[in-house]
Amino acid sequence: MTERAFEFHSGDLRIEALLGEATKPRFSALVLHPHPRFGGDMQNYVVGVLCDALASAGATTMRFNFRGVGKSEGAFDNGDGEAADAVAAAAALRALSPDIPLLLAGYSFGAMIAAADAAEIAPAALILVSPPVAFSPLRLNEAPGTPVLLITGDRDPVSPAQAVTEVAVGSRRAVIVPGADHSWWPGVEPLAKEVVAFIDALDFHAGPDAELT
Repeated sequence: MTERAFEFHSGDLRIEALLGEATKPRFSALVLHPHPRFGGDMQNYVVGVLCDALASAGATTMRFNFRGVGKSEGAFDNGDGEAADAVAAAAALRALSPDIPLLLAGYSFGAMIAAADAAEIAPAALILVSPPVAFSPLRLNEAPGTPVLLITGDRDPVSPAQAVTEVAVGSRRAVIVPGADHSWWPGVEPLAKEVVAFIDALDFHAGPDAELT
């Protein structure tokens, strides 16, 4: 996947991003990175794998650095400002591709932000990778019926399999990958395969009358 530098504004802050544009996208996908205080940024290995997997399924992808990370302006805001950044990023991505569905994905801290922002962003589908439920409850606010993939490894103490599985009710599906820990090394190949399988089951359609069926 080829990406280009991109930027958008979150309030008064300039936020740096990478945009991977598909020629005929079936959907667009926004991917949120892990915790900035622990070295998380848009260059994170798992974030890159997610973008590649989503692109292979037909997406135009965007990943970005939360405020205060890399060249993004501002400072870490304990999740509140980062949630605003994600809402602004989704708006910018929708403006680029207004006629196709938008999928929201996040890894670790990014998964928590994606879950909390789901009501406001209203994605067509949601992918939450290794949400750190051992440290904070998962505030999932998706619209009823929104397809949700929750995925973690069975060796992840930050995102325990049992806690993740307990959240998987209704249209939420939990996948537990054997042998994977919070870093997804090893385990990244099964992660990518599960993401692509989830997308393929959604049946995204591109075009002026794009919808999720």
